[in-house]
Amino acid sequence: MTVMKRQLTTILAADIVNFSRLIGADEEGVLSRRRQHQAEVILPLLNDHGGRVANTAGDSWLIEFPSAVEALRFAIQGQTKVEALNAELEEQARIRYRIGINVGDVVAEGDDLLGDGVNIAARLEALAPAGGVVISRSVRDQVRDRLDLDLHDLGELEVKNIARPVRAFQVIRDGEERMAPPGARPRLRTPVMLAAVLAVILTIGSLYWMRQPDFDPVAPETMALTLPDRPSIAVLPFTTLGDDASADWISDGITENIISTLSLAPDMLVIGRATAFTYKGRLVEPAEVATDLGVRYVLSGSVLKSGEKVRVTAELSDAIKGEQLWSIKEDSDNKNILYVQDRIAESLFLEMQVSLTVGESNRTITALAGDFQTSVRVIQGRDAFQRFDPAGHREAERIWTELHETNPHSPIGPYLLGWLPWQRVIIGLADDPAVEFDESRRLVAKALSMQEWGDPYTLIALIESATGNYDEANTAATRAIKLSPGGADANAIGGVALFQSGDTKRGIEHMLKGMRLEPDYPEWLPGALYPALLEDGKYDDVISLTKSVLGRDMRDARAHPQAYAGLVAAYALKGDLENARQIVSNLKTENPNLNVADVTRLFSLQSQSPRPFHEVLINSLETVGVPRAVD
Repeated sequence: MTVMKRQLTTILAADIVNFSRLIGADEEGVLSRRRQHQAEVILPLLNDHGGRVANTAGDSWLIEFPSAVEALRFAIQGQTKVEALNAELEEQARIRYRIGINVGDVVAEGDDLLGDGVNIAARLEALAPAGGVVISRSVRDQVRDRLDLDLHDLGELEVKNIARPVRAFQVIRDGEERMAPPGARPRLRTPVMLAAVLAVILTIGSLYWMRQPDFDPVAPETMALTLPDRPSIAVLPFTTLGDDASADWISDGITENIISTLSLAPDMLVIGRATAFTYKGRLVEPAEVATDLGVRYVLSGSVLKSGEKVRVTAELSDAIKGEQLWSIKEDSDNKNILYVQDRIAESLFLEMQVSLTVGESNRTITALAGDFQTSVRVIQGRDAFQRFDPAGHREAERIWTELHETNPHSPIGPYLLGWLPWQRVIIGLADDPAVEFDESRRLVAKALSMQEWGDPYTLIALIESATGNYDEANTAATRAIKLSPGGADANAIGGVALFQSGDTKRGIEHMLKGMRLEPDYPEWLPGALYPALLEDGKYDDVISLTKSVLGRDMRDARAHPQAYAGLVAAYALKGDLENARQIVSNLKTENPNLNVADVTRLFSLQSQSPRPFHEVLINSLETVGVPRAVD
């Protein structure tokens, strides 16, 4: 039996604020400055204060210190030195860090540290302002008689997956502003107490409006992405409160359904699901989200569940005005969650003066599924499906088959099941692709016979494009975009099908629109965009995009090979033969049999309508040392 090694230690968690945005804007500059910080600030201070790096990622560090005093000295000196380095840079180029420090019990696993002590440090880091330091009471108790500090009491804070509230303090350095305390959330120890409170609130009334303190407005010119002329919004993942683990799926489901409903509005830009969920578990201000994503409005909310009772709150903020527009609170039971989320969506449309007719069924995931709990199963199955591996495929098939059998009259069942034969072809599980594609067509047709909405047409477009039926693919993609003009998936997948069918300009337009709607774009999208941009002569755009992908840790095994193929092709077509040949040489070190067919498969040329550019691409690859066939 293995005995876990436990120890009491000081843990410092740090990360770079807005790292993805910084990398996207200036990858080489950001990585260079990060290396400078590591060489001139982090490593020397670690040596001075006895710190040990327990874990690191591209934008974060987990560091162990022998004492809380040394950890806090490291944090304060580090933030001060980084501030001095930033002083010479323009605002948008500055790298800032958040730091959280905790003294707690941890489990050592090799060099890494695990446990509640680490989790609390990480949560405090997420709470800290850019360039700031937040510490727990355990750290405060160790340092207050040893260091001359100005500490701002943030009160008792609920920390996800931690049983008790954590008392937190902001370390105020010279010139640093004090945070608005997040405020303590009362912990209701028993379902009986919670039920009593809910009963009182239900008696008083379930809906109220209130104003919150304003925040500094965001100037559109400081945003990472251009602010659209039309209304734009990011819906943040709703926060789960309390101890009921099942509420987390309810929170995710409400978030997804509001995004789904809002994306139906033709005159609204709605940030897509994948990007929105990168903020899950993080304490962020509306101004920061608006700056990151180039949107005016930010919706946030929370879910508290006890037994059959659920409380949902939501707040809408206007980043340009720097104020919270409204707050809404609804108490409900599990069966009426659909009504609650629709109330929130309706309030958004009224506030933003957007006209939208969504029909009696609302055309949301929940309405199509039939009830809210079923929509949660839709989301769980999709999470498994998007792993694009045999195990995920089997899990998605199990979940969605059960869903369809439980609710056979809903169109969502055959629609979801229609993706499974297509995926079997994509991941190499199909014995006969033609048979699988026919099964997908049958299931999608069944779903559309029950109700028409945009998503099924994206699958039709992909199937018809893959089988060479380009006119049908173009028609289906156009229909998907018309029905879901604000949907990231409809635009991205529809754009792929349009390009593969020969409409390169429109394909690029909608793929880029899908990327704008989903700034943390799905990992498959760049690989589909490279050949379109190459054919359109946008070689520098391909080089920039491939370098961005190569700088990220991608789960999709195809992403990096596709990026290298795009980089080689862009350099070759641009006439930069030296760079192209160097990359080919590096690739041949790992794959001596590299040939043109490998690249064309990565670009899915077999799924595209035949065109003169394909021969131009192949000739350019041959020029830089990629043979047509293995010697």
